[in-house]
Amino acid sequence: MNEILTPEQLREAVHKLFKDAGYTNPELLESIELLAAENDRLKQEVKKWRLAAARGAAAGTSMNSRLKDALRE
Repeated sequence: MNEILTPEQLREAVHKLFKDAGYTNPELLESIELLAAENDRLKQEVKKWRLAAARGAAAGTSMNSRLKDALRE
């Protein structure tokens, strides 16, 4: 099984295991929730940093061409 399960799929699988085993572990479900929330937060942070890096690279390119133009004169 090489596919990555979504948090919803994990919850469903854990609930099925709980039902089959005849007991529950609320801490496990809470851990899944916390990990999913942290994963979402990190994804947003990665987007923010990628956007900032792209903007920085674009700004550096325009400044570089302006510097080249000034040096040519």
